Amino acid sequence: MPLLPIRSRVLLFMSTVQQANIDDAMDALKNEYGGERQFTRANFLDHMLSLQANGLIDEVHYELDANGELCMYYAINDEGIHTINKYLPKKWTQK
Repeated sequence: MPLLPIRSRVLLFMSTVQQANIDDAMDALKNEYGGERQFTRANFLDHMLSLQANGLIDEVHYELDANGELCMYYAINDEGIHTINKYLPKKWTQK
């Protein structure tokens, strides 16, 4: 089965969880995309920030992780669900 573009797949992942951070998304998608060169933390940060800037996910809270790094958590919003249903193949539509 062909893979979705990774940013679309991140958005789809966000529709399956109440909230997630970059590490959560990377862990969830590692089996599908882990072998690709674009599978980096920096790229996932870019995906999350782009999805947020386009109004598809919202930042819900942030905290410092065990290493003292800022960890932002995101949740999909209604526009994100609408986008999935409008642009992704029917087998990935959400209610």
